Amino acid sequence: MYNDVQEFCSSLSGLLASRGALEGFGVGNASASATQALLLTVLKDVCSRFTTIIGAYYFGTSLYPETKTFRFLADVINDTSIVLDTISPYFTTISISKTSPYLPSGSTLQIVALCMSGAMRSLCGLVAGGSKAALTDHFASPVNNKGDVGELNAKSASRSTVVALTGVLLGTLLVPYITTRTSTYTALFVLVFGHLLANYLAVRSVVLRSLNRQRSSILWSTFRNSKADGRPVVLIPRDVSNREIILDFPNSIRDAVTNKVIGHCSLGVSVQYAMTRCSTSHVLKMLQHFQEEPYVIFVAEPRTWGRRGPSILVCFKEGYGSLDQLRAWLHALEIAAIWSARAMRAGASASEVEDMVLSTRETLRKEFSRFLGCLKETGWNVEEGAMMMGSPGSVIMSSETKKNA
Repeated sequence: MYNDVQEFCSSLSGLLASRGALEGFGVGNASASATQALLLTVLKDVCSRFTTIIGAYYFGTSLYPETKTFRFLADVINDTSIVLDTISPYFTTISISKTSPYLPSGSTLQIVALCMSGAMRSLCGLVAGGSKAALTDHFASPVNNKGDVGELNAKSASRSTVVALTGVLLGTLLVPYITTRTSTYTALFVLVFGHLLANYLAVRSVVLRSLNRQRSSILWSTFRNSKADGRPVVLIPRDVSNREIILDFPNSIRDAVTNKVIGHCSLGVSVQYAMTRCSTSHVLKMLQHFQEEPYVIFVAEPRTWGRRGPSILVCFKEGYGSLDQLRAWLHALEIAAIWSARAMRAGASASEVEDMVLSTRETLRKEFSRFLGCLKETGWNVEEGAMMMGSPGSVIMSSETKKNA
């Protein structure tokens, strides 16, 4: 129902945006020509295509781990595009050219607004399409079996078409009466607010069973805190969903009780990057301590933090898997939790940092398998977890691989 409401609001606001874009292209302007409108259309299309190429490179492998965040963010971007299209006819104060008949008509601000609108609309399609694919896979995958993704997509497209058609037909009756700047802004504000509110409620209502950084942090913190009472507790997916923050920085490590940021962790960095943030002696010691592990953890020097709590870097080794990503993230979470509990200052000695990393590693070795077992019993899908956004900068290759290469 929330999805239907947001699509209805989007179709209505889209009519206002289309009218504004047409006016920006020169419709109603006696001095405008078809050639100028064509050139402006080409310029807008070029910006859109470049945005698609660049956006796919940077966000393509990051959409699945943070499905909820990117699904809501896509609608924020889309509404920004709608606002720019709608108000673009009012950007007519600065002329770009009065002499050349081949340059697009209108003002510089108007052309920039239309190009930015096209770029954002393209980025919205990319982000929304990728995150929607992950949501479709979730809805087509019940706990005990596998549904039909094709049927789900077909029915979803049919429902969306009906809702959008209803919005367009109603909009054709209302838009002719929205002609002044005040009425346009008022209608735009109401529709955009309704669109974003419905989207937020829709994303909030989704209960995912896969693991990402935020969900795994909530689960691990609850599991570790409950062990003090003798009975380990693992939350069900719905309880975790109610505690999720939709728009959050994925690299942030938060305290489970106060919800404050207590650290920062970057997964999949290269050893070369770690050496720019850590001392050489620390890097060499960590490489030695983690010889038998599928990952290596480094704690950056305090002068490079720039944020509250420690800055933790994780480098993966050849052959790592999704469970190794989960374990590395939980290891970083343990380090940040102990750091926060001890109220350690930025001037912690190298030996204290090393002892903390090694002690938390032993904690993971003892508790990780039991934690996974509890997750499976509670209905979590641990095999499809994805902690890392994007691909790692590089991985540590084994000596045998280097020799064969």
